[in-house]
Parts: sequence; C-alpha cells; structure tokens
Amino acid sequence: MERIKDALAYFQENNPQDIEFSRLTSLYSIGLGSLEREFDGLLRQTFRPIDDATLIRLMDQKVSDKESGDGSLTEDTEQIEDIPNNMLNSLRFLAKWMSENQSFVNKPQGISQGCLTKYCECRRELIRLNLVRNQDFCRQTYVVALNVNAVRLINEAETDELDSEHYAIALGVLVKLMQNECILLDRLQLTASPQDSQVLLFNIFKNGSSDILTEGTTLTRLMHRAQGRAESHMVMSLLVVLKKFFQISDDLVSVLQGVDNVLIDFNQLVLRLLSQSKITLETYVQFLQQVTEKSSSNSNIVPEDGTIHELTTNVINAIFALMTNLERKSEVYSEEIRRMIFQMNNIQYILKSIYKTNIHRYLLSQDREAVAKITSILDERKLFYTRCCADILHLRPFPESCGSSSIRRRRASQFGSVLLASVLSPNLNTNHHKHSITNNEQSQDTVDEHLTKIDQKERSFLKSLWNDFNNGLSTLTKQHHLISIPDRELKNSLEHQLVRDLVALYRGFWEKSMSIAFTTNRDKYIKLSVEEFEIRIRHLFNGTSTNSTRQ
Repeated sequence: MERIKDALAYFQENNPQDIEFSRLTSLYSIGLGSLEREFDGLLRQTFRPIDDATLIRLMDQKVSDKESGDGSLTEDTEQIEDIPNNMLNSLRFLAKWMSENQSFVNKPQGISQGCLTKYCECRRELIRLNLVRNQDFCRQTYVVALNVNAVRLINEAETDELDSEHYAIALGVLVKLMQNECILLDRLQLTASPQDSQVLLFNIFKNGSSDILTEGTTLTRLMHRAQGRAESHMVMSLLVVLKKFFQISDDLVSVLQGVDNVLIDFNQLVLRLLSQSKITLETYVQFLQQVTEKSSSNSNIVPEDGTIHELTTNVINAIFALMTNLERKSEVYSEEIRRMIFQMNNIQYILKSIYKTNIHRYLLSQDREAVAKITSILDERKLFYTRCCADILHLRPFPESCGSSSIRRRRASQFGSVLLASVLSPNLNTNHHKHSITNNEQSQDTVDEHLTKIDQKERSFLKSLWNDFNNGLSTLTKQHHLISIPDRELKNSLEHQLVRDLVALYRGFWEKSMSIAFTTNRDKYIKLSVEEFEIRIRHLFNGTSTNSTRQ
C-alpha cells in the first residue's frame, strides 16, 4: 500500500491523465477496503464479552462513598477488560494509517468513518450482550430476601414484577461499562478531537442506555398501577432505584460529560421516579391517617376495587420469603447437623402456626397440596439429617452380596467389603467343616483359629473403620449438646427415626464384626453393644431444649 501510494503521488504530480493513475487509484481503493475488513476482523478478535467472574464481581461491587471524590475518571478507575497492548497498537495503527492516507479516494471521510462505525457497532453490541448476561445472572441467583417487589397476581396480563433490585444492579453495571469505554477509547485514540470522542461515545452508549431508560419508565408505570390497587408499600421498589441513582450520580454525570442527549434522558427518568414516589408516599400517608382517625372501624379501610387486602399480601409474602431463605440462612452454621436442625425447627414452627391460626384452610382452598408440600420439605430434611448422622458415624448400608473382586466390594461399601471379604477370602481354610465340633468352646476356638488367617490389610482396614465410628460418635454427641429442639413432637420424631435407621446399620456392622477375629483386644474397638448404642442415640436428645415453641 505504501508503494501504491508513492506511485499515485508521482502520477498525480507529473501525469494525472495517464491511464495508469486510474488503475492505481482503483487498486488503492481495493487495498483500503481490505484493510478495513482486516480492521473489522481484528476488532472481533480483540474484543469479547467480559468473563463470568468479572461480570459477577461488577454486580456485587459496592459503590464507593460519594463524599470520597467527584466521580471523575482517574488512573485508579478500574478497566474491566484486560486487552494486550499489541492488539490495541494494531488497531490504532490501522485506523490512523487509513485516516492519514485517504487523500486519493473519491470520498475523503469514507474509510475513516467506516473504521469508527465498525468500532461503534462492535462495542455497542458488547455492552448489550453484557447487560443481557447480567439479567440472566440476576434471574439465576435471585432469592427473595426482602420481597419488596412481589405483587399480587390480580391480573397477570396487566401486572409485572417490579424488579427494582435487578434494575439497580443493571444501573451499576452500565456505569462501569461506560467508564470502561471511556478508558478504552482514550487508549486507542481513534478520534482527532474531544468532540469526535463524544459523538463516538454517544453512538456506543445509546442502545444500552435506551434499554435501561425504558425499564425505568416501566417501573414508574407499574408503580402507578400498584398505587391504584392500594399497594403503596410498593414505593420501596422506586426508593431502591432512587438510592442507586444517588450512589452512582457522580460517576454517571462524569462518564456522560459531553454526551448531553443521554444525560438529559437520565435526568428526566430520575425526575419521573421522584414525582411518582412523592405521589405514592403522599397517598400512603393519607392511608395511615385514615387508619388513625378510624381506628374503631378500621375494617372499612379496604382497597376501593375490592381486590385482595394489603395485609394479606404482606403476610403471604413474609411466609414465602421465610420458606425461601431458610436454607440460605442455615449456611451460617458451620456444622451440617445444626443446619438441618435450624431448618427443621423453623419449618415445624411454620406448620404448627398454620394449623393453630387456621391458615391451612385458606391454603387448602387454593391448593389442596399446599400443606403437604411444606410437610414434604420437613420430611426431606429429616432424611438429610439422618444421612448426615450416618456420615459422621461412617455407617453405610451395605449389600448382602458382592462380586468376587475385593476392590469392587470395597468401592461398593466400606463395611460390606471388609466383612464379606473376610468370609470370601481365598486364604480361608476350606477344609474346616471336616473337623468335628463337640462343644461350644471347641467351636469358638476353631472359628478363632480359622478367622485369624484373613488378610492383614483387611484386618487393619476394619480396625480403622471402628476407630472412625468411635470418633464419629464422640463428635455427634458434642454437636447435639449445642443444639436445641423446642418442639417436643419434632424431637421425638427425630429420636425415633435415628434409632430406627442407625441402630439397624450398627447391628449389622456389630454382628459381622463380632464374627471376625480381626484383633486380640476386641474391647478396644467395639466399645458398645447394640443395646448400649441405642441408649447413646436416645441420650443425644436428652441435653436438647424441649421448651414450648415460641409464640
């Protein structure tokens, strides 16, 4: 291209009418088109959607204190994308070369604007993809903590969710993406002046910001509908969004400096949110004043359109939020035992309260399986609790028969592998049945003599299993000293289930171990009989609280 350019310069100066000049001009235009396509390919190779970890970090990132600065872009502002300098240098070189060497084409600004257009399209699409992925992550990780967004499904065709938390997260992510674009454009230096940079940024920002502005307008429209249904508490959704705007205001104004059209649209949205929040709060204050003035006849304060009362919505939302968050809140406990006990205590309390207050009648009128679903959750937690106790004791149900391979037996069941392998060991004396056994003492001696010939490795393994069991029983006892089960019915149910399941496992383990002479000091490993183990299991609940459930 440099040689063609020099030849064009020569003909243009000495013989512009020569046919060679026309041929070189066409060839030069074709070369510039190829470079433009190369620039487009390099864009797609260089810029990709940000990775999941970075996007999640942006979603969870806390907004810095407003008083700590003016929100302007500084050297400390984080660049989201880690792009190698050599890739940026290549893009910068191609764009600059085509901008400086376009004097021989018919359209002086064609090639330069083509590069900027392709850059805008690429970056604009990346912002859109990142915002869409942000929404997907919000939906996947959404757990109702304080369900200020929940609405009553009175008319599903008219009612949507006020996803204010999701919207606030998207606002923060958008500002970070905008800041990243400013930093990247400054590094690339594709524009010749600040005014050109502002135009370029407007073209990059307009689609992503337009989607966010449309969602904000939808929030105000939904709030207006909620106000008409006397759901004034829904104003919390708008306050969440306004708080987010307050937190990001400095960054937003800074990043949109010079991009006046987008900034004006955001200002208008904030004004609409403030206006709708003011109207809703005034309506809510009037509602509260009516409650105070008509306390003796507050039953008359109901929605004008005869729909579901606000108190009903709040109660159901609270129950739903509690049920949804039990498992998450239980993660505070480090031991699995206490996690299960926490969940079962709360679910049992919910069930008892539902029956005590006759709420179950209303639930069953809507869904005949409503109470059964909650009960099934409790039953499932009981199974998890029993399995967790068995894990601590290293007790597992083992099959009655296994394959001939000791390795497969060991993988299928730790206990079954050792116990059955001891019976099926090829080292056993296959002729022991030929001996005549005249009394119990002689029989026991013969069995002991026979079983001492089992594999040393399996004897060691059986000893380690009993050591694990004894240590596990000590751990299980200590953990149960730290728990409380206020409801006596739940406590008795758990005790019965543990005795039923664990004692059966222990009996099989104990009986088969007693038939194997794996040690000369049996009491060192087998410390409890089956009856003593059952007593220990029942004693696990003696130290737990059995006070009446809190009302």
